[in-house]
Amino acid sequence: MQWYYTVQGQRQGPVDDAGLEDLVRQGVIRDDTYVWREGLAEWQLYGATKPKPMPAPVSPPRPSEQPTAAGTGLGAPPPARPYAAPSRAAPPAAKPAAAGSKSYFFYYPVLRALSDGRVIRTCVVWGLKIGAVVAALAGLLSAFGIVSASQGSGGSGMLGAVLLAVVVLATALCVGQVCWYRAGSVTALGESDYTIIPIASILFRTSGECGVTAFAGIGVGACLFLWLSPAGGLPGMDLRSLPLPISMPASTGFVGGIVVLLYAGLLGVLSLIGGYLAAEWTAVLVDIAGSIHAIRRVAEKAE
Repeated sequence: MQWYYTVQGQRQGPVDDAGLEDLVRQGVIRDDTYVWREGLAEWQLYGATKPKPMPAPVSPPRPSEQPTAAGTGLGAPPPARPYAAPSRAAPPAAKPAAAGSKSYFFYYPVLRALSDGRVIRTCVVWGLKIGAVVAALAGLLSAFGIVSASQGSGGSGMLGAVLLAVVVLATALCVGQVCWYRAGSVTALGESDYTIIPIASILFRTSGECGVTAFAGIGVGACLFLWLSPAGGLPGMDLRSLPLPISMPASTGFVGGIVVLLYAGLLGVLSLIGGYLAAEWTAVLVDIAGSIHAIRRVAEKAE
């Protein structure tokens, strides 16, 4: 028999009966772990599905050992009563039909699609892939714009602009790879009781990784540009006029490039830490919610 089980809200398995027993001995599967096998209508706690030990059969006494009424002084046995079958409670009333069964309401298919986690995951995956393509195209256009603006700026200015264009293009390609990689992470999500929370955790990580990549690229490119460009900047292009969260120094040179590089590096590290911290807090909330849900299920079954 094949079993499936959950770990931190993620479906695992299948494993056979022997593998399930090994996981129980290792403590991976506990009584409050949700399991499922063929034949079960829904996921259930392992404590409710594991086989109960059968009581040892009690053999009746031998005929020679049965006491008689005269020997015990208990008198004659009471008259036998007719057997009455135990009364059974009435079966629970059938649940009302779900609203989604009324397919003639035109908006119900949309609501059913939103309730299905696979639909939302598909939308997020395509959004990340489209974002990856857009980032690559934006980097390519920015690189062409920087090179075009450097025409007639002299040898050192041209070199600084070319290096800046190369760094900007490489940074955009790296950001696109981050988005594409995380699209695969969303696709690989298993079945879970939660729809948005696992996706939100991955998106938080994606934002932190894209942030540190972008800030690092901006810092390196701006540093090289400030080192190699003329004192007045390149014709038609001034880094101080760009809408970036980095304060460009008033003059070019070695010190100005180092200041920009350090400032961009600090912002990148903060972005990465913030994204990963938000993702881990989301995972903690999932664990807390799963524990509360398991406790409630156990309490309901105990009642």
